[in-house]
Amino acid sequence: MRSTRMFALGAAFLALALTGAACGKSGGGGTTGGGSTGAGCNLTIGVSGNFSESKILAEMYGQALQHAGCGVKYQLDLSARKVSDQALFSGRIDVKPEYLASESSALDANAKVSGDPAKNASILKGLEAKKDVEVLNYSPAIDTNVFVVTKATASKDHLSTVSDLAPVASKFVFGAPPDCSTNKFCAIGLKNVYGIHFKEIRTTDFGGPITVHALKAGTIQVGELFSTSVYDPDFVVLTDDKHLEASDNIVPVIRKSAATSKVDGVLNAISAKLTTQEMLALNKQVDIAQQDPAAVAKSFLQQNGLLS
Repeated sequence: MRSTRMFALGAAFLALALTGAACGKSGGGGTTGGGSTGAGCNLTIGVSGNFSESKILAEMYGQALQHAGCGVKYQLDLSARKVSDQALFSGRIDVKPEYLASESSALDANAKVSGDPAKNASILKGLEAKKDVEVLNYSPAIDTNVFVVTKATASKDHLSTVSDLAPVASKFVFGAPPDCSTNKFCAIGLKNVYGIHFKEIRTTDFGGPITVHALKAGTIQVGELFSTSVYDPDFVVLTDDKHLEASDNIVPVIRKSAATSKVDGVLNAISAKLTTQEMLALNKQVDIAQQDPAAVAKSFLQQNGLLS
């Protein structure tokens, strides 16, 4: 699961990010300003990590809510879950896209998340309720951590599952996010669940271009990426055959004081339309085609009748 998004930041940055969260950005176009105003509901939309998918989702939420008559501001530069959670709990933001298992584990390191999204949603609802936050309907779209090799490596060493790594991992360099060595869904899980011991674990980035470049250059043989951002046809995603990763369905979380039947209905309608393949395609438009997240979000909403 995408627990790698839970990397810690220093206290000074946390304070700065929370202070800035009250300002936000204007709706739909990413320009700085006060945002639009609406009768009856005014919300600040945040993100849980400064990456393309979170920005696309935040824009979907904001644009659909604006269309429904709400006033919307954006805070799209919250670069870690630790920051965005504090912003949500303190009321600096009102709603953000989240991930069932990752957010549950962020709130409780011992949360018994699994491959069952309904159970994960139940766990998350209990944890968020303590913070006066509601968990809305989760989407069919799942974005989880995946372990990736090149086709050449897969062919040479006969790799198709994560279990297949165990006999050969001692000669491999594994490229992974900064928190991997202490993350139960990364190095710890690979060791305890699969019996995998790599020659070296090299810090790269959070499912991004550094990991991709290292894989293609051969400086690492295995990399951890996100399931909705594996675009390269030369990459093979190894099947998590022992189910190390938990179901990380995308889900909106909202402060109870900001939730209304109208707001909840708008956000739940978006969740109902999101699939894993759709999210992969949307991310590709931003990451590969360099399109603006706001424009990509608007097109999705229009194509799915959510702005009509």
